[in-house]
Amino acid sequence: MTYGSSYDRLVLWDIDFTLLNPGGFGRTAMLTAFEELFGFPMEADVPGHGRTDRAILTDFLEHGGIPVERVGDLRRRAAEVAEARAAEFTSGGGQPLDTADRALAALAALPGTVQSVLTGNLRRIGMVKLSAVGLRDHLDLEVASFGDDHLVRAELVEVSRERAAARHGGADAGAVVLVGDTPLDVEAALAAGARAVGVATAAYSEADLAAAGAHAVVPDLRDAAALAKAVESVTPRS
Repeated sequence: MTYGSSYDRLVLWDIDFTLLNPGGFGRTAMLTAFEELFGFPMEADVPGHGRTDRAILTDFLEHGGIPVERVGDLRRRAAEVAEARAAEFTSGGGQPLDTADRALAALAALPGTVQSVLTGNLRRIGMVKLSAVGLRDHLDLEVASFGDDHLVRAELVEVSRERAAARHGGADAGAVVLVGDTPLDVEAALAAGARAVGVATAAYSEADLAAAGAHAVVPDLRDAAALAKAVESVTPRS
């Protein structure tokens, strides 16, 4: 659609395990940055799946006995490490999920639809991943929200909503839909008054995502028409 025009729905994609398999790239960059900055490895088992990188890095600091005020330094260094190693993303196991490109194209064909990302990734790390696997087409990354923008994933919905309203014209809360693979993605949508489409592309089943409250669930991205139908069903055009 033409930028600057109004829209009927804003679709916000999670990145890791929804559009692509990250192959541990981001976490490796964050662990490397921690050791470089503070001189010892982070060995605590800090959970990551579905959380923002900012929250993960804050946990790193707390477990390492480092003042959390250093999170800005750690974020910057992690992004620098990722950008320096961008060529290693695919060689290290990073890859797009099967037919992710077709899923993006199918939603781009829906009238009045803007697509972007809502992800816990730090912006610079997320951009490395999307660029490495060629998944930036059909995404308006000017309205994206990343882990830099807030510690809490649910708060990122409003970040993207405000950016989209400024860029394209307003849409109400019901016109925003998150597409993600974890119950935390679903919970973020519900907490922000948005809609949720679960994709069972990773550790969580269709039943898990439905139980979390997803408005629609699909097994994966291979049936692009089914995904488009699910998005249309939960965000009907006015």
